[in-house]
Amino acid sequence: MTDDNFLERLRDEAQQLRFEPGDIMTARLAARVRERLADENQSGVAQTLARWFRPMVASLAALALAAVIGVGWLEQSPEAAPAGIESMTSTQSVDIAVAGDVFSVE
Repeated sequence: MTDDNFLERLRDEAQQLRFEPGDIMTARLAARVRERLADENQSGVAQTLARWFRPMVASLAALALAAVIGVGWLEQSPEAAPAGIESMTSTQSVDIAVAGDVFSVE
């Protein structure tokens, strides 16, 4: 037998190559980041701006569509519209009882 610790050195050096189940997500994430950085360095200014503006334009379009649908719905159903100040100021009186005393609010 020799004093060569080949197998022990091999195990120590292969430690960093050993696969762990939790490492797959970090490896994929790191690969995606590296890929996007490489693509970003190769793409032009127009492509970079388009990549940023497309999601913003889509979000604003969805918001505008929701606003148009909401206004259309409020215009079609007058009973669902909020009450104006005229309907809030009625001629009816309200009686409030506090500590045995009754107050009338008109």
